[in-house]
Amino acid sequence: MKKPLVLLNVLCLLGFAFIARAEPVISGSGSVSWTENITRSPYEEAGKDAAIYAASAEAEWRNQLSRDLSLAFSTKAGLEKCPRFDGLDRTLAGLTLAARRKAGLGPMAPVFRADLSFTGSWYRETMRTGNRWDAGLSWSKRWSDSWQTVLAADFMVNNGRARVYDYQHGGLSLEGRYDLSDRWQLTGGLKREWGDQVTYAWIGGSGASFPYVFEIWKNTTDIPTYGPNWQAYTMSAHADKVWLELSPALGRDRSLPIRYEQTIVVGHGESYLTRMLSLSYVQRF
Repeated sequence: MKKPLVLLNVLCLLGFAFIARAEPVISGSGSVSWTENITRSPYEEAGKDAAIYAASAEAEWRNQLSRDLSLAFSTKAGLEKCPRFDGLDRTLAGLTLAARRKAGLGPMAPVFRADLSFTGSWYRETMRTGNRWDAGLSWSKRWSDSWQTVLAADFMVNNGRARVYDYQHGGLSLEGRYDLSDRWQLTGGLKREWGDQVTYAWIGGSGASFPYVFEIWKNTTDIPTYGPNWQAYTMSAHADKVWLELSPALGRDRSLPIRYEQTIVVGHGESYLTRMLSLSYVQRF
């Protein structure tokens, strides 16, 4: 039996144990986002922009094992729709198991968290369909009633039907959160990722005129998502991400996060920039 299948079975068994012992905390969200250069192209003429509409629901079961240690199991399902490029439309479902330990007493004590999650995705462009595993460790510390920081490390493995969508990378991130008031929170962060990055090229464009690119492209596959003469490929690269989010609380269990995110990917001979702006509505029940 393959190791990923064993891990998935373990997640499911632990999840059933949680579901039998506790009531769930349920939340739902809807969002609209606009992405510049959704094609992740190094060449300006091939960069295309698009909007994505998404909706999701999540249920979480928590178990307090001791004063300092707790476990949580959650399930999530969602839908994403991209009217301009419907090959990106997808349905997703996932499971997450997390352990949380508070190192000390009081609200200022640091908190350590470890989590493992599995997500299955079914795309209209079937070559993208597959699953993803994420593992993460984080350390969070509240420095005052308003300030909190989170230092995290993560590793991701993605498996798709086409070989180009089999890739992995790891990352380190630092995030700061500041409560402007009882109703407003400001969040900012940065992250560096190392490993494989998936990008796309229009073969009829500038990319085809530079022979060296074919030496750095890996697992090249023709794709129909963005039109004729497009290829997907992976390359070894690092990605630098920065984000800023303003989240007003509309009530005790509702919020409206507004998020800006920018990613710069630098590979061996190629680089590209993407920007994303999103508005979400989050409801907790």
